[in-house]
Amino acid sequence: MSDQLTTRLLVSAGLTLVGVFCLAYTAWARRGRSERARAWMGDEFGERLRDERWAVLGASMFGVMCLCFAAFVLPVVGIYLGLVTLPLAALSFVLFLWAMMYFIPLPDLFYPRWARPLRERNRRVEAAWKRGFRRRRKER
Repeated sequence: MSDQLTTRLLVSAGLTLVGVFCLAYTAWARRGRSERARAWMGDEFGERLRDERWAVLGASMFGVMCLCFAAFVLPVVGIYLGLVTLPLAALSFVLFLWAMMYFIPLPDLFYPRWARPLRERNRRVEAAWKRGFRRRRKER
């Protein structure tokens, strides 16, 4: 085997592992069967926005992008797989960017059923905190 072939196979294997681990984390976090698996939704002190968006959409899209690029890097067949995987990777990249832009809200459709009431609770807590802050600011 040539050095270039070995390098491409190793890069493809590494990207595949990263992609599979990201997708496994997303499946574990979205199921939310344990307290630790539900921790990304926040607690009574408020939401964990970065963790929330990563678990809902970011990690899965990053995993799909890694798997697409792993297929594209494969020697011999990678070029042909690229016809399918590169458009899928581009779509995943757009969704990944959407997940990482915190100022754009994600619809409830992306959240698992068990997380929707927690999300509403986090919104109410944040709104109450902001009302209290504004009230104290006006009193000064």
